[in-house]
Amino acid sequence: MSSAGYSLEPIPQNGRIYGFWDHFAIWFGADMGIAVFWAGSLLTPGLSLSDAILATIIGLAVGNLLMGLIGLMGARTGVPTMVLARGSLGIRGSYLPSLLNYLQLIGWTSIMIIVAAKAMEEVISIVFGVKGFYILWVIIYGLIVTLWTLAGPEKWKPLQKAALILLLMLSVWLAYVTLTKFNFWMLLAKPGSGELTFWVGLDLVIAMPVSWLPLVADYTRFSKTVKHSFWGLYFGHFLGCGLCYILGALTNVAAKLPDPISIIAIYGLGVPAMLIILFSTTTTAFLDIYSAAVSFKNVFTKANVKKQITIVGVIGTIIAIFFPPEQYEWFLLLIGGAFTSLAAIMLSDYF
Repeated sequence: MSSAGYSLEPIPQNGRIYGFWDHFAIWFGADMGIAVFWAGSLLTPGLSLSDAILATIIGLAVGNLLMGLIGLMGARTGVPTMVLARGSLGIRGSYLPSLLNYLQLIGWTSIMIIVAAKAMEEVISIVFGVKGFYILWVIIYGLIVTLWTLAGPEKWKPLQKAALILLLMLSVWLAYVTLTKFNFWMLLAKPGSGELTFWVGLDLVIAMPVSWLPLVADYTRFSKTVKHSFWGLYFGHFLGCGLCYILGALTNVAAKLPDPISIIAIYGLGVPAMLIILFSTTTTAFLDIYSAAVSFKNVFTKANVKKQITIVGVIGTIIAIFFPPEQYEWFLLLIGGAFTSLAAIMLSDYF
């Protein structure tokens, strides 16, 4: 198993070690983070809080179904997503999406590191009144997520479960602090400004699970059964992503703050805020790094995945230090949009 996770060959049955809770842990952590809090804040005050919650529930119910179906393909075949693309596009035809995926995942790795470093800088400033350590936080987070990824699929099992327990505890604490600081029912009844239609809001939510389509099978290929992968992924992502969207929408309409982490830091709860930043960033960014390395290997089959993990982690960290995301985020979104069409082709061809 230790080498199977670094090849493109189907994972043998004795290497399929992920059950329901393993998939739940991976996908709960995937979108339980600061970036998704900010995404949720985009829904309000354009939409009312009640409409934002409804859009979140419907959007994730639909988007997670697409994730689950791609994941099902990975669980059945035991191969990663870009290898699955060979079935529809041919071996050479899969090279272009693989290289595009490689590029976009390096970019998203850097953005996750930037988001975490900026959030940590803000929390440290609020709690201790100290600033000016942004580059240090970038380097620390780049190192942490790279080492986490290098631990490999076997070690991810206990790491992700431990992170799940901590994130669940911190999420409950986060929700409690946020809800007790504001009158939830009054905010729920408050109308939206009308600057955002419900359907645009719904599209913003669906975009989050759809963005994971090029990566899903890279992890469900380790599943013991198809049911474990589908339902673990579905409910894990629904809960983690949904919680962040709703809390982001709530704090934005209540306090004009895009994420509740700032709120709990303001109220003197700096340690929980820092732990949320640490674990949520790690459980998201390692997926980007590992899948980038696997996508690279689909084109350059002799490539060493572990070396590529290190390369991706280093490049992502360097980009985070020297290039603001505004310079390349549009390019990443453009690439990401192309994978919706690829997923549709793969699903129609497979099923």
